[in-house]
Amino acid sequence: MSATAPDGSPVGLYATLAALGEPELIHEAVPPGSRILELGCGAGRITHELIVLGHSVTAVDNSAEMLSHVRGAETVLADIETLDLGRMFPVVVLASNFLNAPEQEELDAVLGACARHVADGGQVLLERMPPAWEPSTGTSTTGGVEMTLHDLVRDGALVSAVMEYRANGERWTHAFRAKLISDDEVDAALERAGLQRLRWLDGRRAWLEARPVSRGDAG
Repeated sequence: MSATAPDGSPVGLYATLAALGEPELIHEAVPPGSRILELGCGAGRITHELIVLGHSVTAVDNSAEMLSHVRGAETVLADIETLDLGRMFPVVVLASNFLNAPEQEELDAVLGACARHVADGGQVLLERMPPAWEPSTGTSTTGGVEMTLHDLVRDGALVSAVMEYRANGERWTHAFRAKLISDDEVDAALERAGLQRLRWLDGRRAWLEARPVSRGDAG
């Protein structure tokens, strides 16, 4: 498949990729049978496993081609930044690298969507690039997909590169820009959105749990 999402993500790749432990991490962090809003669901590699684990999922993505692969979930075609469903969820999940947006405005917009949709006392589970990640060119294989990073440019915390993927005789490329974000920057961004970090969910400090700040907490 040659279709790409608005951010350049190859649809065929994300329809091929398997989950890499994310559903189990989320499952362990939330109550059984949770009602989950998944922002940026892609082709459903996490969505489908969460459903198997007993959760109900409302899956949001801005690519109709990505959403066409999602099964068993309510799907919503929309941009995360401007999403307003008019309802709240006990769990909001923002996987992938949205926290690594190069521009603060984009970061604040996606976290604002999380804050708008999480219920009082609810959970927001977020993923970022691990702070210890050191981008370097080379080839590795994960989940049966061969990945080669090239055209790498590093300028302080800003990274731009092209990732090439190969699997099942197909090849995809995805150019990306990202900002490596520190713990302090994460906490500051959460505060701007009316959220606060509760804990890290993994040893790499890639996944975290946040909660909405209640009126009693603010002040």
